[in-house]
Amino acid sequence: MKRGTRVTALAAATVLGGAGTAVAAAPPGHSEYTVTGTTHIAKPDADLDLGPGKLALDLGRGSFAGTITLPPVEVTRSVPGVGRVGGTVTFGPGHAEGSVTGGFSGSAAWPVALSDVRVNGVPYDVGAECGTTEPVTTEWTSDDFAVGKGGRLESTYAIGAFENCGSATPLINGFVPGDGNTLTLDLTPA
Repeated sequence: MKRGTRVTALAAATVLGGAGTAVAAAPPGHSEYTVTGTTHIAKPDADLDLGPGKLALDLGRGSFAGTITLPPVEVTRSVPGVGRVGGTVTFGPGHAEGSVTGGFSGSAAWPVALSDVRVNGVPYDVGAECGTTEPVTTEWTSDDFAVGKGGRLESTYAIGAFENCGSATPLINGFVPGDGNTLTLDLTPA
């Protein structure tokens, strides 16, 4: 399975997106940020609090690359015809990169995995490889982010199909993937 999801990538791209504008004239260096935020998964209408996590950003002349890590998030929702479904969602670690020449533009990609799935309180084995078929990818631009102060990053993204989730794969794919998901990340210097 290609572990990755175009989602909480979201965070990496978001974080890095803002960094670009402020570093266009800066010499190469390394910056770290504490990351907190939220994501709204549209199809199940679920809001998840993210973080605190960490963004490590390497700045070059006119470019950036970095890694974002976020702790796993617990989520429980009602699924019509099934009952209460819960589990652990893990976003990343994600990778982001981009250009800071003539403004900021960048993208991030990260895996999204599901584990510890429960249906009406009963554990449901989805295996160790349950996750999105393709990484979640986000595209970012930002005028708000400054290397020394951080900032807020926002994005809308799509979540693709899941695989390797055993017999729960069709349920997950009917309940989670889709467009219109949102992500907001706040970065503060670590």
